[in-house]
Parts: sequence; structure tokens; C-alpha cells
Amino acid sequence: MTLFSAVKSNGYGLGLPAVAEAMLEGGTDGFTLSEPADAASIRRVGIGLPILLYGGVLPTPETVAEMHRLDLMCTVADVGAARAYSAANSAAVPLGVFAKIDVGLERLGVYPERGTEFIRSIMGLPGIRLAGIYSHIHGSEEAAYRDWQLDRFERLLRELEEEGVTIPLRMSESSASLGLRPSGLTNAADPGHLLYGIAPSGRAALSPKVRPAFHALKSRLIQVKDFRRDEFQAESPVPVGRVRRIGVLPIGRADGLQHLTSGQVRVRGQLVPIIGRLSLEHARVDLTSVPESQAGDEVEIIHWRPGTEISAAAVAAANQLDQVGLQVAIGPSIPRVYLSRATAGS
Repeated sequence: MTLFSAVKSNGYGLGLPAVAEAMLEGGTDGFTLSEPADAASIRRVGIGLPILLYGGVLPTPETVAEMHRLDLMCTVADVGAARAYSAANSAAVPLGVFAKIDVGLERLGVYPERGTEFIRSIMGLPGIRLAGIYSHIHGSEEAAYRDWQLDRFERLLRELEEEGVTIPLRMSESSASLGLRPSGLTNAADPGHLLYGIAPSGRAALSPKVRPAFHALKSRLIQVKDFRRDEFQAESPVPVGRVRRIGVLPIGRADGLQHLTSGQVRVRGQLVPIIGRLSLEHARVDLTSVPESQAGDEVEIIHWRPGTEISAAAVAAANQLDQVGLQVAIGPSIPRVYLSRATAGS
């Protein structure tokens, strides 16, 4: 089985190329992502494994030339896109492409009932070579729905096999369907967010041995001051009277903080509320209940441990996000710190 690791959206928000290097260490055979710029960052650190670009790149001579330069494969979602990639490739080397089949997600791809015709059209075009075929299983709690999607894709693969059409890589696996149907028809997998320790929709909870790759979001107080205001109290950006001590954090809306809290953070072991409107680069917290707080104190915004008020699950729910949405909301301006296995367990 060929393993592709999804590292799109800046490594699911955790930071390229460090995530790609971790996947490489773990034994991946290739990568999937969406942007050529992300692929370039992987190539710059010397990683030469196969990279598949998912849909979203328009087929122009410039983008095809960039794909050749970076040694990328791309997705073709219909016959028109395949023809455009064929026409845009002026190089002597054909561009590797994967055919996308839509079995239920209702997004990019050709429906499997037209799949054989689609594949034959691709194979008849100059300038491109069919490197693989894939579908994306739409996650659901309903097993019959997942089976219906898998059945559609497998019927297409059997039909192609019966007609003598050989496709090197055949991939339908996702976090929602991984391991559900070991039929032998597929020979590649892209587990998606399962690789990041995030339980997929419609599947049982992960093994206790699998922990989220996202550990915590932390900052520090950069200023602490006692607060008292007698003039223009109604115009104050923070509540007058109740708030006696204010702390300032160097993180704000430009860093995605508006999507990254449940309205409170932890300082010196105590939960304290965020007060006032977030600015682009700063946030205020009410430290009235933590009189010993001072500049330099660590501020915990999100913690991986479930069951707490600032757990990733609680913060994601407060912002109507899932775990993936929470991670990718963390702005690129926030430094990523990578922990050892031993450190991450604490």
C-alpha cells in the first residue's frame, strides 16, 4: 500500500516543512496538498518524494512549467481540465495526472458512471500520463452511506480492470473509510487528518495510543497593570469597576485569535476572561483574580487535554469549528514549537 500524507493548508495549520519532515520520518511514500507554493517549501528542504496537487490549480503554461520544475502530479477533475493540461504542456516530458472521481462529496470530479469514458479520454491525450485515480469518501455516521460511495468507486475500478485499463495508483481511502474495505482494488491511501490524531467523522474514537499532533497554544503577558478609571467610564474599552487588573497579550485578530478562544485563558492555573475588543496584534485579559500575575507569565489559550474549559474540543465547539478548522485558524505569524514524544505527553 502506497501512503500519501496530506500536508495541505500549511500542514493542517501545524507548519510546513516541519510536518512534512515528520511524515517522512514516519515512513510516508508521498504527499498531497493544494498549492504549488507549499510544494516548493517541501522541495526546498530536499524532500524528493512524489507530490500530488489536489484540485484548484488552473492549467496554464506557467503552472504546468512550475509543476515540471517541482516534479509534481496534478488532479484532473473533468475532460475539459485534462485537455487544458494537455494543451498547456510544451515540455517533452508528459505531466503526471490523477483522475478525480466524485462518489458522493459533490465537489470536484466526474461521477463514476462516466468514469470509464473519462479515463479513456485522458489516456488518449498527448502531454499527460495517467498516474492514478482517486475519490474522496464523504464521512458520515451512516455506514450504508459510506458503503454506497465505496461501491460506486469499486464498480468503476472493476470495470476498468475488465477492459484491460491499468492505472498505477488507485486511491479511495480517507480518514472516514480507511481499512473498511480491504478489497485489493485500491493500492494507495491518504488518511487525511487521521495522521494528525484527529478522529474522523463517522468513525469510533481513536486508540488511546494516538494523540493529537496539536498540543497547545500559548502566549505570555507582555504588560500587567492595575486599572482604575474615573473619567469617561462609559467610553472605557473594558468594564470599569469590576476589572481591577489588566494583562496584555501579544496576539490578536491578525493571528486568528478571534477563532481560537472560548473567551477565557489560563494564567497561573486560573481561568481568566478576555476583555474588550481584540485588536490586530493585542488582547486584554482580566487579572483581577490573579493579583500576583506579572509580565512574562505564561498564558495558556488552548490545551490538548480533553475535558477542560480551554481544551481544543471546547474551544473548537465555542467557535463552531471542528479540530481541523481550529488548527488552520492559527495564523502563520504564530511560531510553531515542535516537541519530542516525551515532552508532548506532559
